[in-house]
Amino acid sequence: MAVLSKKEYYSIKELCETLSISEATAKNWIKLNKIKPSYKKGSVSYFSKEYTDNLVSEIKSKTSDILKSRRNKKYVSGSFFYKNYISSSSKNIHIVSDLLNYINENKKTFSASEIKYIIADCALQLLVQCKKYNLDICGNYLCEFLNNNISLKQYNNLMDELIDNKNSALEFIKNNQNIFKNYKYEKNEDILGLLYISLSNLGNRKAGGAYYTPTRIVEKVIKSYDFGDFKNKKIIDPCCGSGNFLLQLPDNIPVENIFGNDIDNNAIQITRINMALKFDIFNTEILYKNFTNKDFLSDNYNKKFDFIIGNPPWGAEFTKEVMDNLRKKYISANNKNIESYDIFIEKSLDCLNKNGYLSFVLPEALLSVKTHKTIREIIKKNNSISYLEFLGNMFDKVQCPSIILQLKQTNSPMSCVGMKVINKNKSFIIRKERPVTPEVFSFDMNDKEYKIYEKISKIKNKFYLKENAIFALGLVTGDNKKYLSAKKTDNNEVILKGSNIEKFKINIPKCYIEYKPNNFQQVAPTKYYRAKEKLFYKFISKKLVFAYDNQQLLSLNSCNIMIPTTDKADIKYIMAVLNSGIAQFFFEKKYNSVKVLRSHIESIPIPLCETKIQKEIIKIVDKILSSDKSNLYEILEEKISKLYGLNKAEYEIISSLLSN
Repeated sequence: MAVLSKKEYYSIKELCETLSISEATAKNWIKLNKIKPSYKKGSVSYFSKEYTDNLVSEIKSKTSDILKSRRNKKYVSGSFFYKNYISSSSKNIHIVSDLLNYINENKKTFSASEIKYIIADCALQLLVQCKKYNLDICGNYLCEFLNNNISLKQYNNLMDELIDNKNSALEFIKNNQNIFKNYKYEKNEDILGLLYISLSNLGNRKAGGAYYTPTRIVEKVIKSYDFGDFKNKKIIDPCCGSGNFLLQLPDNIPVENIFGNDIDNNAIQITRINMALKFDIFNTEILYKNFTNKDFLSDNYNKKFDFIIGNPPWGAEFTKEVMDNLRKKYISANNKNIESYDIFIEKSLDCLNKNGYLSFVLPEALLSVKTHKTIREIIKKNNSISYLEFLGNMFDKVQCPSIILQLKQTNSPMSCVGMKVINKNKSFIIRKERPVTPEVFSFDMNDKEYKIYEKISKIKNKFYLKENAIFALGLVTGDNKKYLSAKKTDNNEVILKGSNIEKFKINIPKCYIEYKPNNFQQVAPTKYYRAKEKLFYKFISKKLVFAYDNQQLLSLNSCNIMIPTTDKADIKYIMAVLNSGIAQFFFEKKYNSVKVLRSHIESIPIPLCETKIQKEIIKIVDKILSSDKSNLYEILEEKISKLYGLNKAEYEIISSLLSN
C-alpha cells in the first residue's frame, strides 16, 4: 500500500495508487456508494486526507469489506499453514501445524525479524542433527547460540545473518517460550521454507507474485530431466525462494555447479542454510558466491546455464519506473499489461546454452491466453517443448490451473516431434509433426486425436460466429445482497446465474431483481437482454453449455449472452452444434480452459448444411426443449457428427474422451 503524502486532498488517481486499484474500479465504487468523494471539481472527484487515512486503516484492519469481492485480495494477511508444501510423510508437519495453531489461537503477530528468530532456532536444530554435532543442550538452541555456549564452526555466519539484534532476540525468546519447538532433520525437506511461507504475510507474497511450489510438484520437474553428465553442467533457479528446487536435485551434482537467485534476501539466507544441509561444505564462501540476492530481470548475467529450473513469479506488481525499464529490455514486456513470468521465460532463454533446458512451473494460461502471444512467439522461434504436464490447481487457496513446461533451446523453429505430454492419467509422445501457431499452443492431443481435430478444423462448408453474432455480458450488480431477492414482487423479475442453465434448457430460479440499469456496476444494452431470441452460455465452465431463451430473461455475469446475426443458420441449429460432443472436443483440445471466452466460441467451425437438414436438427431441438428423453441427444449427436464428416471410429474416440 502506497505511503500517503501530506496533501489535504487526493485526486481519484492518487487514491487508486494508494489502494492499488484501477480508476475503473474506483469509479464503480463511487457509483455504488462504496466510497464517497469529499468534493467534486467538474467531473473530477477529490478525497480528503482524513477520509483516505480512515479508508486505508479500515482495509488494513479488515473492518472494511470493500475488497472482499476483488479477486486479487492484496491485503489479506495473517499466517496460513501450507502443509502441502512439504512431503505428506514429513515428521515435521504436525510440529509446524501446532506452532501455527498456537499463534492463531493466541492472535500473535510477529515482525520480519522475529520470524527470522523462529527460523534460526529451527535451522540450528537441523544443522546440529544433520552434521552430527555432539552438543549437550538443555535449553533453547537459539538462546544457547546467542550466549556463545554452542558453535557450528564454519556455519556460524549463516546463523549470524538471521539475527539482526542479539539483545532483541534474547528478549523475544524469553517472552515467547511456547513458540519454540523441537524439529527433526529430514533429508531434502524444506522445513525452513515451510516455516517462512507459513509465518509471512500472505498479502506481501501475492503482491510479489510469490507462490512457493509444493515438493511433490518440484520432484516432478526434477524427474522430467535427464541431467546426464553433470560434471560440467551448470544449473540455476533464478527465483529460488528458500531453495526447494535446488534441494531436490540429485545429490551427486556438485554444489559448485548449482546457482540460486532471489530478490527476497530472507529467502536467500534460508537457501544458503538448505544448501549447507544438503552438502558437506567446508568453506561457506561458495554459498555467498552461488546463491545471491539479486534481481534476475535487471541484473546483467554473464553466465550461461545448461539447466534452468523453478517457478517464476506470477502476477508480480511493478512500479511505473520498473515497467518502463523492463519495456526497454524485453520484447514480452511491450504489452499493455506486463506479466512477470513471461519476462522470466524470455530472460532465462537468453541465459541458456544451446541444447540447454528450461523447466518452469507456470499458469496454464500461458498456452492459450491472448496476452501471452508474444512469449509464445519467442518460444516458437528457437525452442522446442520437450515435456508438458498439466497439473490442475496445485497451490493452496489459489484457483489457477498450472503446467510444467520444459523447453529445449535448439536455435531452430519449434518441432513437436518427441514432445512428451501428460494430463492426469494420460501420457503420450507426439510422433508426427504438426503446425504450431503462437495464437494457441494446443498440444493436449495424441496423434490420433490431432488427426480428428484437424479434420473438424478443415471441413469445407463452414462458417464462424466471429462477425456473425453479438456477444453481451450478464450484469454485475456490485452488491448482490442488496439487489437480489428470493421473493417475487410486482416490481422485480427472474435473473439467471450460470448454475441455472444446462444444455438447451433453463432451470428458472427463485432469484429476482428490479431491473434498474443505472444502479448496477456493469450492464449490457437493454436490447440484448430483451432480444426476441438469444442463447445463454456458462462463462466459468470447462464445458460448453448453451441454453435457448425467448422470454427476454436477465442474467448475471456467470451467464453470458450470444445472439447470432447470420442468415446462414437458425439460432437453434447453432445451439445444437455448440452443445455437441464435437464442439466440446474442439474446445477442450484447443483451449483446455476453465472459462468459455468469446474468442473460443468464435473459433469453432459451424458446418453449413442444407435447409432440410437444419430443419431436421431444429425439430429434434424443439423436442428436447419440451421433454427429457435422453435418446434425443444421441440422435442429435449422430447427425452433427456426419456434418463434420466423422466416421464411427473417429466419433467413438471423441465419445470415449468426453465420457472420461
